[in-house]
Amino acid sequence: MTLPPLVIGASLVGIGFLTGLSGALIPGPLFAFVISDTLKKGALSGPLTIIGHISVECPLIVALVILGLGLKNYFTQFESLIYAIGGIALVLMSLFIIKEAKAAKSRSRGKEIGKEMQGAKYKYNSSIFGGFLLTAFNPSFIPWWLAIGYPVLLSGFEWLALTGILLVSLGHFLSDFTWYSFVSFSFAKGKNFFVGKRYELTMLVIAIFLIALGVLFFVKGLSVAF
Repeated sequence: MTLPPLVIGASLVGIGFLTGLSGALIPGPLFAFVISDTLKKGALSGPLTIIGHISVECPLIVALVILGLGLKNYFTQFESLIYAIGGIALVLMSLFIIKEAKAAKSRSRGKEIGKEMQGAKYKYNSSIFGGFLLTAFNPSFIPWWLAIGYPVLLSGFEWLALTGILLVSLGHFLSDFTWYSFVSFSFAKGKNFFVGKRYELTMLVIAIFLIALGVLFFVKGLSVAF
C-alpha cells in the first residue's frame, strides 16, 4: 500500500527531528556556551545560537548532497588541523568565561545580573557568532553528519527526492531549536538562582568542562598528525 505524501512528509520530518536529538542531547561545547550565554543575556540566547549553528549546517548539507561520502576523504586530510583549532578555540572561550566568573567576585551579582541582562538582551550578535564558531570548529560535527546525518538525508531522497531532503533537514533544525530553546528558557527562568557564588561556580564548572574538552581535542589533533 502506497502511503499518502503527507504521511511520508510528516514521517521524514519526524525522522529528522529524532535523529537530530541524538546529537543535540549529548552535552558538548555548544550546550555549555548556551548555558553561559543565557545566564548573561536571557532566553533568546538558545535559539539565536542555533541560527549560527544552522548557518554551518546548511552548506554542509548541500555539500553532502552534491559530493556524498566523497567529503569524508576531504575531512581526513584536515582532521588533525580541525581538532587542533577546535581545541584552541574551546580553551580561549573558557578563559573568557573564567574572566567573567572572577569578575563576579568583585561585585554583588544579585542585582547586577538583572541589569546586565536587560542591557545585553539586544546584543545577540555574539550569540549567533558563538553558535557558528563552536559548530565550525567542533571536530565531531562532520563525522556525525557522515555517520548519521548523511544516511538520513539519503532516506529522505529515496522517498521524496529533493523534497525529502528538505523535510529531513527541517526536522533536524527543529530538534536543535526545540532542545536549545528549552535549555535557554529553563536557565533564564531560574536566573535568580544563579546569582552570587552560584553564578561564579556555574561559570567555572562550564569553563573547566570546555578546557578539558579543548585539551582532549588538541591532543587528538597532535596524535593524528604525528
